[in-house]
Amino acid sequence: MERKPGRPRRNAEDSRKIRAEIATHALRLFREEGVAAVSMRRLAKEAGCAPMTLYAHFEGKIDVLQYLWADVLDRVFQQIADEIAMHTAPVGRLRAASVTFVQYWLTHPDHFRLVFMSNEVSRSDVKDFLTQGATRAGFSVFAELAGDALTDASDAKTKTDALMAALIGIALCANTIKDYGWAEPDQMVDRLIADMFGA
Repeated sequence: MERKPGRPRRNAEDSRKIRAEIATHALRLFREEGVAAVSMRRLAKEAGCAPMTLYAHFEGKIDVLQYLWADVLDRVFQQIADEIAMHTAPVGRLRAASVTFVQYWLTHPDHFRLVFMSNEVSRSDVKDFLTQGATRAGFSVFAELAGDALTDASDAKTKTDALMAALIGIALCANTIKDYGWAEPDQMVDRLIADMFGA
């Protein structure tokens, strides 16, 4: 059967490039105007494509947002992997991961707002994202590092969850209540690690 003329099918690499290009425009729009202010039609216009092209690559705005979350978290966890590779002591590795995590959000406050403060997001959207394998694997690094740093692992989950909540809290406060005069983030991380992991 002879193939009808028309646009050739996109391969996986072409599709990946198009998704990345759309995401670049989405990140800028979300940063400038907030998630609620950006429609798929507006995003298509900014990306220079038809809305149908956009829907060929993303199911909707939440799908675009989750793509951006994944991209940002990939960067965070790659920086953490690079940093902990330079340490051998369990507590030193946990401290390095914790400092890197907080410093990333302080260096990229727009990424912090995107990941942790996006409006127009439902609990199910967040739950769906958090149950994805790559997202879980990234955050599980802290559970592994905490487990290695503890002499008694019976409350490892509690300590890991408390540490993660505290690290996100440090970044939240430093990014949103700047005039308070917080202690240095690295010093707060050191205090957390010392108090929770006895180092």
